[in-house]
Amino acid sequence: MNYNDPISGRIIFNALKGKNVIVTAANVRIQHCFRGIMKAAREMDAAIIFEIAKSEVGYTDQSPEEYISIVKSLAQEINFNTPYCIHGDHITISENTPDAIRSAEDLIRKEIEAGFTSFAIDASHNFNIEAETTREQLADNIEITTRIAKLIKRLMAEKGKKRENYGLEVEVGEIGKIDPETGEQELTTVDEAVTFIKALNENGVYPDLIAINNGTVHGNVYDAEGNIVPLLGIDGLRTREVANAIASLGVQIAQHGITGTPLELIHKLIDAGIVKGNVATNWQNIALDNMPFDLVKKMENWTMENYAVKVRAKKQSISDKEIIGKNIKYGIRVFKNEIANIDDEYKQKIYDASKKSAIEFIEAFNGRESGQIVRDYIKNLK
Repeated sequence: MNYNDPISGRIIFNALKGKNVIVTAANVRIQHCFRGIMKAAREMDAAIIFEIAKSEVGYTDQSPEEYISIVKSLAQEINFNTPYCIHGDHITISENTPDAIRSAEDLIRKEIEAGFTSFAIDASHNFNIEAETTREQLADNIEITTRIAKLIKRLMAEKGKKRENYGLEVEVGEIGKIDPETGEQELTTVDEAVTFIKALNENGVYPDLIAINNGTVHGNVYDAEGNIVPLLGIDGLRTREVANAIASLGVQIAQHGITGTPLELIHKLIDAGIVKGNVATNWQNIALDNMPFDLVKKMENWTMENYAVKVRAKKQSISDKEIIGKNIKYGIRVFKNEIANIDDEYKQKIYDASKKSAIEFIEAFNGRESGQIVRDYIKNLK
């Protein structure tokens, strides 16, 4: 079998079920990181996922066609020959309106046409906090997720692809419920996760993974001076409770918000029953740390000019470092050509740093030789 082409996300998720492995899912915003991550995965024979979120398609100016073309051409160039999939991360529908749904559907059509092999439907913002029952609170999320999942199924079928030919991730999380003790959003409950999955099953939708709110945040976390703070925000006990409850429904946990988690604590994610780990901002940080100083300074100045006023209108005390750290990603599109054309010495620095970091994550995720686990699983399917 040719593993230079992407395979089904569902196959990877099923192959690693019960293996105490988290598959690394890399959201690559700056394309120079691809080579280092791919070489690390090949060297360690680790199954891997390359993914891009709906928002990232916009602010990095990477169309689905461009994204998958880069991955596949690089796989051929280096003879990658390691199981991987291409995942449409966070296909977000933030409100139950025709425009929001149409935007997601348009992206899905492009991803399927490009050859994506896994999809994450995120309608988790649609949560009715005023409703009395869990099912009623999740009604819009269930409706939207069902509609989008059935569209994916129909479009894949038109290409001759059955359900086993693609992965499906869904999301449920608290929007609006505040924990009175912490002041933070409440964590996803077991009841919510089970109710959500059972409702989707009743509608003929059978996801492989679910992302929940279990205490982590996307991107970097900063202290008052703007320094990045490493932390493990995950509530392992709640995550394991959800994982156990949904196991009989054939669903596993996808973990978002891993950047900043100390590698020595990653085993807690494995213990909690997580099978897919999204790593995104980490690669952006690596690229920015190794790009030409003058270019990064231009991006930082652009970020302050475009975001400082609006951000400080909400949080006056926020540091320049944090403003830049959280918003410089929006400059990737603006400076895309300059980033693409940096000198080879800087590209090599990014390759090397990305490879080193990918090896560290794969090791922490217990992913070494997971590629062979996937190959053996595929052989047994025949």
